[in-house]
Amino acid sequence: MHTVSTRIFCCAAAFAASLLAMPATAHANGIAAPDNPFAGLFAEAANAPKNVQWDVYMTGYAHHGRSTYTGKQISKMNEQTLGAGLGRTLRDKRGNDESLYVIGMRDSHERAQWMAGYAYQWIFPVKHTSMEVGMGFSALMIRRHDWHGGRPFPAVLPVASIGKRDAQLLATYVPRISNNSKTKGDILLVMLKMAL
Repeated sequence: MHTVSTRIFCCAAAFAASLLAMPATAHANGIAAPDNPFAGLFAEAANAPKNVQWDVYMTGYAHHGRSTYTGKQISKMNEQTLGAGLGRTLRDKRGNDESLYVIGMRDSHERAQWMAGYAYQWIFPVKHTSMEVGMGFSALMIRRHDWHGGRPFPAVLPVASIGKRDAQLLATYVPRISNNSKTKGDILLVMLKMAL
């Protein structure tokens, strides 16, 4: 069951990513194919290629809240969440970033976790440097073996970053789900995002 849902999620994410990169095309009979509903994210690519970039994501660390998990649970958790992903980022006219991404990584139980989503970050340049700080949110679909029977589910999470335009250290925070249980505590996930 889990293998089937993973394959379905991966196929759907790959299909969505291919649609995002595909422009509208005209057929031989003169009828145009429908426009991509997400074309606005990539519309500036033809006019200003420097504003749109492909990104590679490298996951690596998940800190499990020491006050929301028991010591026994933490000793069994994987905090080296190795994985990778691919995305596309648009630096809009206001200087903020809009991104689409697909990421696969090892979760806290050493099992596959898949994420696909959209992120928006307000970017704040650091004076007298080429560094910048970003704060925003990500709306995404997550697929884990231990949530919702292994089926993808939606989430909205905060996102923060520090770095330069072409290389950023990203962090997102997953809050504790329930105060009555220590089975699903809070997690700080850290990853690297680099332009291709």
